[in-house]
Amino acid sequence: MKNFIYLILLLVLYNHATGQTLVIKGRVRCQNESANSTRGAENIIVVPAFIPSKSTTTGSAPQGYFECNTGVPFAKLRDKQVSLYIVSACSQCTESVKRVFVSEDQDRKNTDKTKSYVTVKDWRFNANCSDLELPPFRADSMLSVIVQQPEQSLGQITNATALVGTPALLNLLTNLTPIIGVVSNAGTFEARELGPGKIKHGQFLFSSALSLTANTGFNFSPARDMSESVFWNPSAIVKGRTPYNISLLTNVKNNTKLGGYFRLNDRVSIGAGFIYTQQDEYRNALFVKISNEANTVQIDSFLVKVKEYSAFLAPAVKINEKLSVGLTVKSIWQDLRIPNLLKITIDDNGSTANIFTDSTVRKQKWDLDFSISYKVSNALQVGINAMNLAGTELYADAFAAGGNKNYSLQNQRALGAGLCYKWQRFNFGGDVIFTEDGFYDAAIGVNYVPFNNALLSAGFAVNQLSYSVAFRIKHFRIAYINDNDLMVNEKRKGKSGILNGGLYGGFIFDF
Repeated sequence: MKNFIYLILLLVLYNHATGQTLVIKGRVRCQNESANSTRGAENIIVVPAFIPSKSTTTGSAPQGYFECNTGVPFAKLRDKQVSLYIVSACSQCTESVKRVFVSEDQDRKNTDKTKSYVTVKDWRFNANCSDLELPPFRADSMLSVIVQQPEQSLGQITNATALVGTPALLNLLTNLTPIIGVVSNAGTFEARELGPGKIKHGQFLFSSALSLTANTGFNFSPARDMSESVFWNPSAIVKGRTPYNISLLTNVKNNTKLGGYFRLNDRVSIGAGFIYTQQDEYRNALFVKISNEANTVQIDSFLVKVKEYSAFLAPAVKINEKLSVGLTVKSIWQDLRIPNLLKITIDDNGSTANIFTDSTVRKQKWDLDFSISYKVSNALQVGINAMNLAGTELYADAFAAGGNKNYSLQNQRALGAGLCYKWQRFNFGGDVIFTEDGFYDAAIGVNYVPFNNALLSAGFAVNQLSYSVAFRIKHFRIAYINDNDLMVNEKRKGKSGILNGGLYGGFIFDF
C-alpha cells in the first residue's frame, strides 16, 4: 500500500513538471531625457525566436514590461538556450539580442501551478527612449507580420541546441530593423559618410582612349580610321585621306562621341569634338541627426550619379611630309550628385515620409593638349599626345556633403603614345597612357580590309581587360565594346549583358 502511494505521488509530481508551460518575462529599459536615468521602453516588439507567434510588445503599465507565454512545456526547453530579439526604431543598437538559458533554478514561486517563469534581467539600451520606441500603429503593424513567421521545430533539437529561430525569421528581422530605424527616427539628418563604390571617377578621358572606343589600339597614331583623331591626336588630321570628316559613336545610354574636322588648306586643318559619359550606382550613406550626433541612420541604396564630359577644339599644322603637330584647347566638366540632407517625418498614424535633399557639385576647367605625328616610313608611323598640360584635377570619388572636406583628386595630366604598322590589308596598332601616377593602361589592335568600303577592327586593353570588335561598311559602323564593368549603371541595368551599354552604333562620313 505504501509503495502504491509513493507511485501516485511521483506521477502527480511528474505531471505537474511536464504540464507547466514556459513564460519568459522581463523589462526593456532605455535612456531617459535627463542624464543618468532610465525608464521602461514602450511599444518595443519582443520576439522569442523559436516561436515568433508568441511575440509581444512592451507595455506602459509598468513601462517596458513584457511577458511571452510560449505555450511550450518547460521540460522541453529546460537546459537549452533560447534567443530573444528586439525590433525597435534603433537600427544601430547592439543590445537587440538576448541569449537566455532556461534552467529550473530561475523559476520563481507563483500561485499559478501551470506556468514556469524565466526572467530576463538587465535588458537596457544605451539609446534615448525617443530614438528607440516605435509609434503604436507601426508597432502593431510590424507585430502582425512577425507572428506569421514559421516556428522552429522542437522535435529536432538536442540538449546542446541553441534556439535562434528559422532562417525565414532571421532574414525578416535582419531586413526589418534597418528599415524601421530609417522611417522612425523623425528629424533632420546630415550626410556624413559615403560607403565605397565601383565608379572610377575622374578617369573618363583615359578610359575613352583605350577601353571605351571602337578604334582600340589606333587612337594615338590613327591611319585608316580617323573618327577619334580629333580627341587623341589631332596632328594626324592634316594628313587625313579626305579633307572633311564627321563621326559619331554612341551606345544611346551613357557614352557618346561626336567629332569631325575640315581642311583649311594644304598645311592647316581644324577639328572639334565632344565626349559625354554618365554613370550611376547605389551606395551606403550614413546620415547623422543634426540635433543629436549620437543618432544615426544608415541608407544602403543612395543613388550616386556622375556626369563627365569634354569639348575639344584642335587646329593642326603639317610641318613637312613626315611631321605634323596639333594643339587642342578643351573644356572639361564633372557633375556629381551627392547626399546632403534627409528629413524624416511621422504623422499621428505612424505613417512616415523620407525627404532627401541632394547636392550637385560641378567642376569646369580649361586645359591644353599638344600632339605630334611622325611618319617613319610608308609602313610605320608614330604619334604622341601630351594631354592636359595645365594639370586639371577632377574628383577621384564622390563624397557626403557634410563629411570630410579633404577630397581625393585625380590629376588629368598624362602622356599618350601610339604606333601603327601597315601591311597590305592589315594594320597593327598599339597605344599606351602614362599618368602622374605612372602606367595607366595599354591597348593593342588590328584592323583588316575584307573588301572595298569595309573595315573589320578588334582590340584589347591589357590592364582593364576590355576588348572591342567593330565592323564598318561604307559610312556606317556597328561595334561591341566590352569594358569589363568599367562603366557602372545600376539604375538602368539591362537584363541582357550585350544590351547593357556594350552595343554601339554610329557613322563615319569622309568626303
